[in-house]
Amino acid sequence: MTDKIDLHMHSARSDGTLTPKELAAACAEAGLRAAAITDHDSMEGAEEFVSECEALGIEGIPGVEISAKYKHELHIVGLYVGGADMSAKLERIREGRKLRNIEMVKKLREGGFYITMADACSFSTDSTPDTIGRVHIAKALVEKGYAASVDEVFSTMIGRGMPYYVKRFSLTPEESISLIKNCGGAAVWAHPVYTEDTEEALEAMAKRLKDAGLDAMECLYSRYSDAQTDMCMRIAKRTGLLISGGSDFHGENKPDVKIGTVNGGCVPYGLLEKIKERIR
Repeated sequence: MTDKIDLHMHSARSDGTLTPKELAAACAEAGLRAAAITDHDSMEGAEEFVSECEALGIEGIPGVEISAKYKHELHIVGLYVGGADMSAKLERIREGRKLRNIEMVKKLREGGFYITMADACSFSTDSTPDTIGRVHIAKALVEKGYAASVDEVFSTMIGRGMPYYVKRFSLTPEESISLIKNCGGAAVWAHPVYTEDTEEALEAMAKRLKDAGLDAMECLYSRYSDAQTDMCMRIAKRTGLLISGGSDFHGENKPDVKIGTVNGGCVPYGLLEKIKERIR
């Protein structure tokens, strides 16, 4: 086993394709020393994942990726989280996800795209209307022949600003961070380059989030370019944020993304040690 880790991965309890147990096994096969399950707005698979990791000799971390309310994509990963308040808030968020999914399928059907919620939930035995994401709806549309690819569905139909996009209930970035910190967890800004377009805007947001309690930003990521990695590193250094990293593994939903792999190589265990020191 090496010193490499992965602090951003998804199971079939959100929009991945491996069960939590299968995800842990894949982490062992990849030679990870530590791994975090960070399903979208859900910790339903965390206990199973952590237990299986322990059995396989891996440091399993219960986590979550919270989709925060913002004009662009802004996700906050929580590491070492749990508890009643977290469960209650995530349940409210998932209810909002369920209502959004139902409304989006309804709008698509009214627009002549004949898919059902069952179609969207058919890609995993663990999928339910409150756990699936837009990617599942997109895959159903592709399977029905309404588009050539998932990317086409997002860019023309259900992406932000497109005719069948539906907003859903979500917490603000500050509320998301507060929720994570109040249960003793570490708050990490996931793939920040998706949130703002310039280094200046990213640094301003990093300062705003740090003032709210943010611990780290995801400077090591599977789909970054060298320039994006370097930019995130500079911002983290200037703002005093810790460095985190992860693959954002989704199984077959992102077949090009491999567990434990980020731009430039892998995420070293030493970064996790610094995060753990921060929240002790």
